[in-house]
Amino acid sequence: MINLDDKDIIDERIIEEIDFEKLNELCQHLTDAVCNIFNSCGLYYRIFTRVKSPESIANKIINGHYGSKENPKKLQDLIGLRVVLYYYDDLSICRDIVEKTFQMIDTWSRNSFNINEFKATKINGVFRFPAEYFKLYTKPLWTLPIDTTFEIQFRTVFFEGWHEIEHDMRYKSLASDDQFWQNSEELSRILNCILANLELSDWSLVQLFEQLAYNHYKNKNWELMLKSHFRIKMDDSETLSPQIVTLFNKNKDIAKEFYKCTRQDLIWELLKLENPHITYDLIVRLLNERIVHNPEITEICDDMLIIHAGEHNFQKHTLAPLETSTLFQLDVPLMHRETRSIESEFNAACSIIFKWVRYKFTSIFPDFPSELCTLTMDSPGYKIDIDCRTQELSFDMKMMYIDSRSPGTIWYIEAHIKSTEQSNLVLTQKTYRNTPYGVAQRETFNKPSFISDLSIKIGLMDINRLGNKAKFIRTKEELSEFFALVDNPARKLPVILLTQHNLVENTEISDYKDGYDMNTFPINGTRLAKVVGLYSHVYMLDYTLVPLFADRQKYSVAAAAGCIQIFWKTSDHKEPELFTKDMIQATQFDFNRFAFHDQNVNEKAFRHKLVQIIKDDNTRN
Repeated sequence: MINLDDKDIIDERIIEEIDFEKLNELCQHLTDAVCNIFNSCGLYYRIFTRVKSPESIANKIINGHYGSKENPKKLQDLIGLRVVLYYYDDLSICRDIVEKTFQMIDTWSRNSFNINEFKATKINGVFRFPAEYFKLYTKPLWTLPIDTTFEIQFRTVFFEGWHEIEHDMRYKSLASDDQFWQNSEELSRILNCILANLELSDWSLVQLFEQLAYNHYKNKNWELMLKSHFRIKMDDSETLSPQIVTLFNKNKDIAKEFYKCTRQDLIWELLKLENPHITYDLIVRLLNERIVHNPEITEICDDMLIIHAGEHNFQKHTLAPLETSTLFQLDVPLMHRETRSIESEFNAACSIIFKWVRYKFTSIFPDFPSELCTLTMDSPGYKIDIDCRTQELSFDMKMMYIDSRSPGTIWYIEAHIKSTEQSNLVLTQKTYRNTPYGVAQRETFNKPSFISDLSIKIGLMDINRLGNKAKFIRTKEELSEFFALVDNPARKLPVILLTQHNLVENTEISDYKDGYDMNTFPINGTRLAKVVGLYSHVYMLDYTLVPLFADRQKYSVAAAAGCIQIFWKTSDHKEPELFTKDMIQATQFDFNRFAFHDQNVNEKAFRHKLVQIIKDDNTRN
């Protein structure tokens, strides 16, 4: 048990237990995520971030008595993001955005006011670390009373300077507020006047631009009307389409319909797109599709392309030790057909990999041979070694290259095809990279595209053939074959089973594109198999067979209906993992990139979680 009153002990434990370089990496991930979202909808903002220093952590634990009998709670702002907004009405908009994006703890904390009181406006929220980012924190979790959460604060630009003054002069002061203003009550009143003026400035700025937008509407300055009313970042070099200008000039009431749309309406539509290039035409198109529904505007906008802005890439120019991380690995036999010779299968498989390497490096090595052969090619930052021995049915490919977008990152891709004692061919593939310690890297999974080509043209096997389609179990015989696969000790990949949660009567299999109504399963098995089908088995069980499955697994039928079970490979020595229908329906994103894309959040959230579980299993060293 930590002595919460001994600062020296707490200081020592903080330094010993917490990996601050990894926390800074996590902080950068969170910052990039928030910036990408706000940039995509054109918000005006500034963002400031910090990881609490060891001294600040120790002081807050001691002063707040965190983890004690008096206060069993944990410190929640180990990482803090402060977002400064230019416009007062963006406070509620941004609050809703991050609440839908991250998994929130408790409720928003904001200043309370009485009629005669002025305080600096701010909104604080606490959120869980997204699992996909926090898994990069490889050090054992600390035992200190610190939660795995981060805090986001929103404030307006007028109050930003005031907050800094208040934080240092009052919040950190050991004196009470009464003592702070003792014998200076008139100065306290003046301070209230300053706060009142700041609040008035926030409100007045929004009203000013609204009045300006209305003036431009009356004067038929359509671009300036859109710019003043919606107040989002856009490309002013691209003007409003002449056809739209002509239509607005001809019928001012049509323009008025767009003027009546709110900023929130537009921002919500922009959030549904992936990093759009925002222009006046795009604003009109989105609002027309969502709210106005004017057929003449629709006809004008039908041929407009939605252009995407370039992705933001964080670059940290520093020298640092390198970490190795596995991004994909596979060790499975290739499928052998009696109608093909083992030699032709070998050559076909090797050629697929060879052509992929050639296509990837043709700009680096213009003289790369077009036909399968043994070769070594070397250039600063790039190296390829291919050893192809057809007579021995042996193929080895190793390549190394630097990442031109992430300084200090080196990629390695290996692929080997060998003949076994059973005269079958086995593929072994591994993708990994070295990255500077502490540098934020988003990509944690990377399957080379030649894996899909090998699956389609040759076939990948793990007892049964792998593929990007879910397999339906409709009969008792098929269920027995399924359990034979599950129990086979030679199986190398996990098996995922989705059970149907109810029977749809009066329908035929042919009524549905995928063979079943996907709404009768806990998640969309077809979409799942397209993502993980080449490094796991995906099966879907008919509702009529659920009792047999439940009996075999010793579950109740109620628990088995609409469930998902993962059967890990025997060598992992792990029990099957069960997710019931209730667990699936209760799943939420801790970082929801799809919050504004559609309404079926629980299904997508669990499918995303399941995919991540299978990917983590694949990349486990």
